[in-house]
Amino acid sequence: MLLLLDIRTQARLSVEDVHELLRTSGQFDGQLPARSTLYRKLSGVGLKNERRLIEAIVRVCIPDAQRANTLREQAISLLHQAWSEDAEPDQPEPGAVPDDGGSLAELVRVQRELIDTQAQLTAALQTATEAEKESAKSRALVTTLLVLGALGRPAAGRVSTPSPDGPSYAVSGIELSRLRTRLAAAEAERDEAQQVARAAQHRLAEAENLLTAHGTGSTDPTGLSAPTPTGPVEWTTTRTDPAGQAAPADTLRSSRQALPATTAIEREVEQGEGVSSFEGHERVRSLEQDPELAEVLAEMLRLDPDGSRMGSVIDGAGRHLLDPAHTGRYLWSQLTKVEKTGLGTAVYHRMQRELGLADGLHLDFMVAGHDVDMKFTRGSNWMFPPELQGGLCLVVRADDASGLWSIGLLRVRAELMNTGSNRDGKRTLSAQGREAIHWIHSNLPLPEHALRRLSADTVSSIFAKASGQARTEELFLQAQLTPITTADLSAVTMQADGVKRAREARQRLAHRGVLVLNGTRPRDVEWAWGLGLPALEPSTWMSVRLTPAQPGHEGTPTIMLDGTPWCVAHPEDLEVPLPTAAFA
Repeated sequence: MLLLLDIRTQARLSVEDVHELLRTSGQFDGQLPARSTLYRKLSGVGLKNERRLIEAIVRVCIPDAQRANTLREQAISLLHQAWSEDAEPDQPEPGAVPDDGGSLAELVRVQRELIDTQAQLTAALQTATEAEKESAKSRALVTTLLVLGALGRPAAGRVSTPSPDGPSYAVSGIELSRLRTRLAAAEAERDEAQQVARAAQHRLAEAENLLTAHGTGSTDPTGLSAPTPTGPVEWTTTRTDPAGQAAPADTLRSSRQALPATTAIEREVEQGEGVSSFEGHERVRSLEQDPELAEVLAEMLRLDPDGSRMGSVIDGAGRHLLDPAHTGRYLWSQLTKVEKTGLGTAVYHRMQRELGLADGLHLDFMVAGHDVDMKFTRGSNWMFPPELQGGLCLVVRADDASGLWSIGLLRVRAELMNTGSNRDGKRTLSAQGREAIHWIHSNLPLPEHALRRLSADTVSSIFAKASGQARTEELFLQAQLTPITTADLSAVTMQADGVKRAREARQRLAHRGVLVLNGTRPRDVEWAWGLGLPALEPSTWMSVRLTPAQPGHEGTPTIMLDGTPWCVAHPEDLEVPLPTAAFA
């Protein structure tokens, strides 16, 4: 296994590349093992019985025939050695067996089972990683074709898309169906591999418990190194990894071999996958020394290139906890201590659903085939447990007071932490640690809400009104030319039908010359554009007081209502009721 790994590494070939070379070489006559099977074989599972496969891999990976023959002979020699080790040992004479109560034989059996289980777990983790990557690629391709289909179909059942060379190509409904079938198969293979990995982890834990129960110490009569019981995980106190290199992960994570830097990373950069700008390309290229981190960064950029999805996730999590329709709350500072603690959990669940992230094997998410944790803060730092050392972590910070949020990616290392810790051993990032964060999106604005922008006195005057309808009308009067969201309406009315109150306010305020616009109505959007107002987003509202255009309003944008030009009123203009067309 190690020899084949060394051959693949020197040839800079991933398992997927080797599988494709074996397929095109035609050496297996249609009986080529599946990619997942190849992954398990290359992890050492059942490899000693695959001489033909080993020789074929050497031939396709090594173009030099002389060197290929040398390596093939070396591989065959290793196979013979493995076969001889498995040969049945000579049985000792009955009287020569020491009377140890059978504990030695049991210890040997458990340790061998532990070694086999570790090999199975390594293969299962690698298979799960490969299947997750295949699933992500298939899902991205199907989504792209569906989007292209939504943009326009020149003929029934076919989608035309421009090619880089100019002519267009068509994707039929049959081909799209095949892609969906491929996606379903990839996801099924991923789920199966994850189940196998979980089962192997369970067996591994049982085997380690048996070894611990047998009291194995420094003296090992079998010659096999048995794992020693471990206590609570602690932060390392000495630095063992070279500066600028990734710290070693835990035993299970380190058993998953990362692909060479020129496979997934360079392919994503060349094809533009997951990269939104030239800056994104440079950030991915600069991280080739940490392939896992670079792949996760590229995938997060692909899933949310402009940050709009993540901004909506954070805003939605806050609104869920505020529950404005029942509480009238609109600021995170109004949350209870317990609710503030749950804000990070709410962001985690919504982020997983919005971005379609699978559960991690050990941490929160599986992103680009790698385990990734997520930490959230409303301040400027995060708390990291010692067991997260060497792992990847998405760090998210947001504050509705400033209206800004950020998300970055970090490889957690002991040297990036402050020395102090809490009772659970958790530590915060040092200044050096904060500089080590690779920001995916930094200081982007959260979705705006009118109640957060208004002064405290104005908000107090709005909530001083007795009824939800009166508070809604006061909001439109006090917050003119300000986008008003459904969350604002829910908080002001403290009712589930805040939108209904807005529609009623549209008719009531028209008699005072105030036009209430709704972004879901095409006519209102045209009026907002004609008056030179900010663009109306769907499901947002905006109010503005109008007046008939007079000689003193030359050059002011106007709209026609019942054949009369109207424009935005000046503060000194008198209130003039709007015509019926304004609220019909």
